[in-house]
Amino acid sequence: MKIAEIQQSIKEMSADAWVIVDYENRNPTVVSLLGKMMLTRKVFLVIPVSGRPFIIAHSIDTVFLKTDSVTRDFDICQYNTWQEMLEIEKEKLAPFETVLMDISEKGLLPRISLADYGSVEFVKSLGKKIKSSGDIQQLLNAKLSFRAYELQKLACRKTLKIKDEAFIKIRDDILMNGEADEYDIQQYICRRFRDEGMVYDEAPIVAIGPNASNPHYGPTKEEHSKIHMGDLVLIDMWAKMDDEEGVYADITWMGYVGTKIPKEYVDRFNIVKAARDGVIEFLKEELPKVLAYEADDVARRIITEAGYGKYFIHRVGHNIGVDVSPHGQGANLDNYESHDDREILNGTSFSDEPGIYAEDFGMRSETDLHNDNGDLEVIAGLQDEIIPILALI
Repeated sequence: MKIAEIQQSIKEMSADAWVIVDYENRNPTVVSLLGKMMLTRKVFLVIPVSGRPFIIAHSIDTVFLKTDSVTRDFDICQYNTWQEMLEIEKEKLAPFETVLMDISEKGLLPRISLADYGSVEFVKSLGKKIKSSGDIQQLLNAKLSFRAYELQKLACRKTLKIKDEAFIKIRDDILMNGEADEYDIQQYICRRFRDEGMVYDEAPIVAIGPNASNPHYGPTKEEHSKIHMGDLVLIDMWAKMDDEEGVYADITWMGYVGTKIPKEYVDRFNIVKAARDGVIEFLKEELPKVLAYEADDVARRIITEAGYGKYFIHRVGHNIGVDVSPHGQGANLDNYESHDDREILNGTSFSDEPGIYAEDFGMRSETDLHNDNGDLEVIAGLQDEIIPILALI
């Protein structure tokens, strides 16, 4: 993203500047704008709504900053002592009345709340009004390039194929041995990911009914359950292509070890499916102008009206970007764990994964969605009914 585009966004947010604080490359925005370099002291990037941006940095770090790629876009203001740093801040921020900083209301969005308390309070003490930079951070860190989006769709296709293979392996193990194994199926999926040139941060979840009541249950070599006839099986799996622009596929599908699905499972799955599809229909109607928390409200209302509200214990979806995990830095469909009032921006992807986690068994359906210029695309399939595993051909 070019400086001119950032400045246009600052203008649209009725602010005078964006003040970005960092220490040792902890702020991904700084890395996006400067590249990853050895910065060992506190640094500020200040992008005014018009005019030339500047960096406030310690003199020791300026040796790394005085490169053509940085000085092309930024002036360098150097300090030696902490007193000098504060004086430079006071002087250089004087023209601004309203500034954006990396904060969120009540600290509810930790992925964007990267400015430390002291820095925010000092800027506030200078008489500045401070607003959140959340939506600009999305533009820098969550919007996918064309290539990244193509890689995500490829990951989705491969993940859906491996999902089918995993359920077939459960069928084969049951028919051959009388039982399957959560951990064995998990490790099979991991091997298939590697075969397809994919990587992941954590191994997938394979969970029978009661285990699936814990949204982040994961079988291990030491602790796992056998899968038998009559078991409900949840598979939650995520992986991306092994590429620097790889973006995760993240899906959850349900299966039943039998040929006819019991009514109690069908009924609860249909509630979850209605919530998932309710989010999709809402976004298709309301994009391009949607605040992320509004989508969570849609799914939560459907599940609550069905009598299971207290068992829907996580947000309905999370951003998916170019990241080491499937949980990206953009807007989450969330009005439960947090109140995410960022916009769902064009070019961003996110999951849609309502669930019901009652004591008897857990149920979830998850797909991935993408905002393509206000047109919603479903890129990771939609499960219409629980898979009858023993009826698979």
